[in-house]
Amino acid sequence: MIMEYFILAAMWVFGFVGFILFIPHKDRRKGFLALMVFQAFIWLCDMPSFTFGLLSAPVREFPKATDLAITINYFFYPVLFSIYYVNQKPQGTKWTRFTYFFVWISAITIFDIIIEKYTDLLEYGFLTWYGMWIYIVFLFFVSQACCNWFFKDKALFQAERRET
Repeated sequence: MIMEYFILAAMWVFGFVGFILFIPHKDRRKGFLALMVFQAFIWLCDMPSFTFGLLSAPVREFPKATDLAITINYFFYPVLFSIYYVNQKPQGTKWTRFTYFFVWISAITIFDIIIEKYTDLLEYGFLTWYGMWIYIVFLFFVSQACCNWFFKDKALFQAERRET
């Protein structure tokens, strides 16, 4: 139980520190919007996931299931997405962007699998590790598309037009 306290506290600390250190001051607005967009999509996707038993967070004494959901789904993963989104390079080749995207997704999935396997904070219901990987890919892709549309990064859209 003590390890779970430390994991939750570390996610909050690393989330705040990561947001401050890895997002430049001039891009904080973009990072905050990316954080909120990801929160919205993860909230919409979590409702059916928990309803149909794909994921479950066991309710018990502190830390309760709500503590993990708030920490990981509504703070830590959105902060990681905002760091990813602000630091991505739109001028890179398609292969570079593809690799950067899947390295982030795989690292987050491995972190999620470790939490599920070695703590009592999270339990996969009918969802397997590759199902979680696909779920995170979907969340990142949809959030990135929405943020790209909102900011309309001209360099990104012009690079896409030249490649097609």
